[in-house]
Amino acid sequence: MELELKKMYDTVISIQEEMFYLREREEEMQVLNKTTNNRMAWLSFLSLIVCLSVAGLQVWHLKTFFTKKKLI
Repeated sequence: MELELKKMYDTVISIQEEMFYLREREEEMQVLNKTTNNRMAWLSFLSLIVCLSVAGLQVWHLKTFFTKKKLI
């Protein structure tokens, strides 16, 4: 009987350690997820700025080109 209780106790301890390990991993993954989301938001904003600046440069270049050709 005592041996069975010892085995059960060891099983419970190992399950508890596994649960703590999984909770720690979950916290690490949540931090990683938040960091990734922040980086993606920053890079999306940067990409939008680059696209808008390239569009502005294209409009400016086409305007000067057509003005030189006296089409505008």
